Amino acid sequence: MKVHKLYVRDEYLEMIKSGEKRIEVRVAYPQLKGIKPKDKILFNNEVPAEVISVKKYETFRQVLREEPIEKIFPDKPSFEQAVKRFHNMYPKWKENRYGVIAIKFRLLKPRRE
Repeated sequence: MKVHKLYVRDEYLEMIKSGEKRIEVRVAYPQLKGIKPKDKILFNNEVPAEVISVKKYETFRQVLREEPIEKIFPDKPSFEQAVKRFHNMYPKWKENRYGVIAIKFRLLKPRRE
């Protein structure tokens, strides 16, 4: 079991905290290749989660066709708007070079000190 630190924009962190966002989609960088079920994620050093599943895709379009958009973007953009959001975050060459991963997760209760 490994802990992965992932950083998301504030608006997405709020969606994760509220429980609306349940799938994190990223370019499949080499450092993310080892992520697997039962691993932990710490979003922005404050929100703990457990990986349920990890699925590899070739493109963002493929992810959006196979995964529920509202679990990735709870504000429910159109298919094309969702693709555009990904391309605003990641250059197309990175998507083509590394592929894409969809990480399904569940929130964990933060530990009380």
